[in-house]
Order: sequence, then C-alpha cells, then structure tokens
Amino acid sequence: MSNPFEPINARLNNLEALTLEVLQLLRSANQTDTDEIGGIELARQVTRLSAARIYTLVSERKLPHKKRGNRLTFRRSELLTWLDEGNRAEQKGGFEL
Repeated sequence: MSNPFEPINARLNNLEALTLEVLQLLRSANQTDTDEIGGIELARQVTRLSAARIYTLVSERKLPHKKRGNRLTFRRSELLTWLDEGNRAEQKGGFEL
C-alpha cells in the first residue's frame, strides 16, 4: 500500500527548494547592488542630486568618493550610508510656537 502523504511531501520538498533558490537570488542581488561602483551617473541616481551639486560636495570633501587622476568613482553602499547619516533627529512633542 502506498503512502497517502507522499504527494504532499513531494510538493513540500519542491516548495522548500524553490524558496531556498529565491532567497539565494535575493541575497546575491542585494550584494551586487550595494557593492556597485560607478561614476557621476551612479552618484546622481543614488543621491538624486544634480551633477553640479555632486561636484561641489566632492570638492568640499563632503561626499564619499575615490579619485584616480581625473576620474571620480563612487560606491553605492558608501553613498547610501552618507544619505542615512543625513537623517534629522525627530522632534518630540510636536511643534513649538
């Protein structure tokens, strides 16, 4: 006599394998995005600032960057950290008049 739970067990094993595959893809996608290195276009995309403003922040050494010769490079993870550090503290107790 065959096990009536065998089809259910096979489906659960298939779901587990698919879930593990999706998790692995998500983890690799996140690592690729945060480790991305690029030029001014990457900095503009991440910060949503104009090229002129980015160059100003670079010249003031306020924006994380690397420079080799005349070439500026930016790391996505460093730009995201820079943006997170710019959060203002929340005001407690509402507005003051």
